[in-house]
Amino acid sequence: MNKKKVIITGHDLGFSRSINEGFGYALKKLPKVFSELSILPNSKYSNEAVNIAKDSGIPTNLCFCLTNSKMVSLSKSPSLTGPNGLMYNADTINWDFSIIDKFDQKEIENEISAQYEWFIKSFGHKPSALVSQKGEHGDPKVLEPIIKLAKEEKIPMRAPMWKWKSNYGAQSLVESEGIKTTNNIFMAIKDWRGNFGYDLETEIEKLISDVKNSEGISEILFLAGFCDQELFDLTSISWQRGQLLNILKRKYFLIERLYSEFEVISFGDLMLE
Repeated sequence: MNKKKVIITGHDLGFSRSINEGFGYALKKLPKVFSELSILPNSKYSNEAVNIAKDSGIPTNLCFCLTNSKMVSLSKSPSLTGPNGLMYNADTINWDFSIIDKFDQKEIENEISAQYEWFIKSFGHKPSALVSQKGEHGDPKVLEPIIKLAKEEKIPMRAPMWKWKSNYGAQSLVESEGIKTTNNIFMAIKDWRGNFGYDLETEIEKLISDVKNSEGISEILFLAGFCDQELFDLTSISWQRGQLLNILKRKYFLIERLYSEFEVISFGDLMLE
């Protein structure tokens, strides 16, 4: 019987110094955990993250960020940025992404292009896939230019979930354009309210079962890292990342379990099918 195909992604690389340090620890001190890395292009720690990703040798995808930190594009984009010069931050605590409704389409397209060019310049090659930090590409305004880019550059995409839930219309659009994509996302970490994701230590069996019962190819996101005050101020998912890293260190057999239950692949493998 063929095993279900799964991508195990280390998510948010570059988001903060402590996350970079956590990834550096995991990549050097632990046996293999990730089959993919997602890097943010617009953080003050992104260039440092490039070196971590390159040293790891793990396929790295471009994690578009349109609702956090600074812009990469030098173009004036008043619909995307506030008076402080930073991009408007989506209210992920309440899963409110209504700020995207006010974004100018051309400004979105320019920023997506700038973030893509940043990756090419930083790595010297195309990303393994196109994804987004908070699932912003589940919104049509963000999804359409990313589909256009993925089609032109022949690059796979992450399933366009919306608020981490299935978005059948968006998924159908991606597939109808002939773009290779995943079908599901699972988070190997609990959000601050405990509403999303799985506690890897106590819910490994449920995670495995849910992935096996899902259709198509799934991606499991690992939001790992050390936690400091900067990260605590940046996101509601802060200390949980350190907890996850601690679990990986103490109970590596949980990762071995995932590798034994599934055929672990990278986004690049989608292009071979």
